[in-house]
Amino acid sequence: MIRASLMLVLFVLSTVGNAQHVPGSMFLKEGLFSSGYKVVVDDTEYGPSGAIKLCRGCSEARSHFQRARRLRRISFALTNVGLGESILGALRIEAASTSGILHASIGGLWLTIAAQNDMKARKQVKLGVDAYNRCHFLNEFFKE
Repeated sequence: MIRASLMLVLFVLSTVGNAQHVPGSMFLKEGLFSSGYKVVVDDTEYGPSGAIKLCRGCSEARSHFQRARRLRRISFALTNVGLGESILGALRIEAASTSGILHASIGGLWLTIAAQNDMKARKQVKLGVDAYNRCHFLNEFFKE
């Protein structure tokens, strides 16, 4: 009796964390190492560019994913510029401390702006997922 109830408790606890998703719905990829950009539809992962192709019938979701893709590309460019400026500042700080500090601070500024764009892009992906699910289920509802 105790063994059966213990097995039942373990089974319930093991299934509590498993999220159930409706077939055809879109959701963000979850996990410890997920970036916040990947979406999953029918067990297939897509980035913002791939999600744009899925949103033929929903212009609102497509526009959110396009903004996320644009912000992500801008963030990538700003991160590279910021890292280059920071490295240049670190290399020049011994020879000319004022110049090195200036380059390092400019690099930090670019990295900060890139991080803000990164957060905005993740928010746009989340908004795109919500808009896609609204469109998908409204279309299914009005079909019948």
